[in-house]
Amino acid sequence: MKTPEHPIFLESVKYIRSKLGNTGLDKVQQSILERIIHSSGDFSLQSCIRFSPSVCEKAINALKNGAKIFTDTYMAEAAISPMAKRTINSDIQCILGMAPTSIDTTLTTRSAIGMRNIWLDFEEKKNLFNSPFVVIGSSPTALISLLDLVESGYAKPSLIIGMPVGFIGVSESKSRLLNSECPYIVLEGSKGGASLAAATTNALLRAAETGIA
Repeated sequence: MKTPEHPIFLESVKYIRSKLGNTGLDKVQQSILERIIHSSGDFSLQSCIRFSPSVCEKAINALKNGAKIFTDTYMAEAAISPMAKRTINSDIQCILGMAPTSIDTTLTTRSAIGMRNIWLDFEEKKNLFNSPFVVIGSSPTALISLLDLVESGYAKPSLIIGMPVGFIGVSESKSRLLNSECPYIVLEGSKGGASLAAATTNALLRAAETGIA
């Protein structure tokens, strides 16, 4: 049985819709936009969000078929886990669990190594019909590491939520994702963060539960 949304959240969404007007988005895209605005209080995100063709439908089908969710931070994992448990009980794993505890940070990042290690581990057990769903809300280097692997011939994710936040390497990593063959939901520019990436994922989990596509 569907778990109802909190009344305060529903009232917030009603307010957000009244301010947005007609967005031209489909139902799932609209729900994602509403959740990221609710999480950030920032209506300007409407002009930044980009969806690859049919990405929401593909992502929902992947989640329904048991796709794992990989996150780049424990914060995103913590923000997604309650919705996953309330809806379709997706398995969530943070890539940092696959990273060494200490590295030479002048050469790489723990996130980049964690992404590479977790994707190579997935490849060893590969099921091409159930590729993981990747949530990037912090680390552009993790996103670049994944794109490098895909471009080298490894499996594409079911979805990449590309929302790293900040200034160094962030816009460049998002531009590379937008020009890749991977399915994506991206916030262009410097905006992003774990809360927005998690809100996007939670909208898709809710849609997978309710059957909206």
